[in-house]
Amino acid sequence: LGRLALITPSGEEDRSLGTRRRKLAVLAYLALAKRPVARETLVELFWGDQEEERARHSLSDALSHLRRVLGSDAISAGRAEIAFNQAAPLTIDLVELQAAAATKRWSEVAALYAGPFLDAVHLQDSPRWDQWVTQQRAAAERNFETAARSECARLAAASEWRACADLAGRWLDQLPLAQDAAAHRLDAL
Repeated sequence: LGRLALITPSGEEDRSLGTRRRKLAVLAYLALAKRPVARETLVELFWGDQEEERARHSLSDALSHLRRVLGSDAISAGRAEIAFNQAAPLTIDLVELQAAAATKRWSEVAALYAGPFLDAVHLQDSPRWDQWVTQQRAAAERNFETAARSECARLAAASEWRACADLAGRWLDQLPLAQDAAAHRLDAL
């Protein structure tokens, strides 16, 4: 959530992928997929504007690079499909947010939301990518809005005005026209 980055266990950004946005985008797409993804889907999604042979080579290069960074077992690739190993040692903030929202742990959802999903990550000439990002972003925003509404009400009831004002401010930053956010912010201030 927010900007796209791969953070190491020590808390630093992985430098080998820091400037390779498309490779990170492939990782994000695979890591969030619920099932294996067809190679052709990835080629079209990420390199649809290239010749087929070059696009397939670019996909192979991206997968190879991701395996070097994450470990050889992180991504399995067959002839037709590619899958992210859900047991790979990778924590994905959007997956954590979705799990917290599914169990109505609203304070956790509010804490996890750090801005729009894949903010400022665009792939030229890929409307399917834009559509996928938009869908993921909208779902995360809805979860954040629900969490912020619930948490602001709880914080106000507990007279935790500073925390309520801060959360309502974050809510307004993300959704400037949210009337409930404005009301909570004014009440808390």
